[in-house]
Amino acid sequence: MDPQPTGRITCTGPESYNLTFSRLFSEPPDAVWSSFTDPAQTASWFGRWQGSPARGARLDLQMLYEDGLPWSRVQVSECAAAELLRLLVEDEYGSWDLEIRLQDRSGGTRLDFIHHLDNPLIAESVGPGWEYYLDRLAAVRGGGVLPEFGDYYPGQGPYFLAQARAAADENQTG
Repeated sequence: MDPQPTGRITCTGPESYNLTFSRLFSEPPDAVWSSFTDPAQTASWFGRWQGSPARGARLDLQMLYEDGLPWSRVQVSECAAAELLRLLVEDEYGSWDLEIRLQDRSGGTRLDFIHHLDNPLIAESVGPGWEYYLDRLAAVRGGGVLPEFGDYYPGQGPYFLAQARAAADENQTG
């Protein structure tokens, strides 16, 4: 399998960037929403979590498809059912500001997954990971073949590094 990277990096302000991934699903937003808010469904493609996915809530998340099965602490900063979920994640590597947006598209759903970044250069390593996980989500929801992480990393790193450098240059000259 040779998955093509789809993520894009945009400069959103001084030292502020968005790494955005989009996916389309044939199901309505409520069905896709449950992939993020139902612990059993989340575990099938990303990791298991404990707690309540409500605004202001704190959750514990274990990534089931990473070496060592690491745990993270998650705070739900925004939650509007079947439309918006924003999570602040803390783990051994630092803090992550993640946003999930769902939009109805003629009975289907457009998912925009946004990783808000201070430093675009980390996209070289995290970009391939998000592509992998979102393709896992699509495979689980659509009954497809689960991808292999080795097909994403390190091969997609140069794609994301080039985008990161371009976004950083735009920030310098913009």
